[in-house]
Amino acid sequence: MAGMVLGGLFGFGSGSIAPSFFAHLIPWNDVEPRGIATVFGGIAGVLLGGGLATFGILVQIWMERKK
Repeated sequence: MAGMVLGGLFGFGSGSIAPSFFAHLIPWNDVEPRGIATVFGGIAGVLLGGGLATFGILVQIWMERKK
């Protein structure tokens, strides 16, 4: 959840700073730059947070086996 919130906040900020980048992201449909950036940021935050958690669990298992 924290990754989703932080990713969404980052997406909202980047959509506010550079709206022209996100305005043409989906060419067949006009979208609001802040909205689509917030959604994509939230999705990326969830995926990266899950990847980091998986990596942490694997490292913890590996370190426990070395003992």
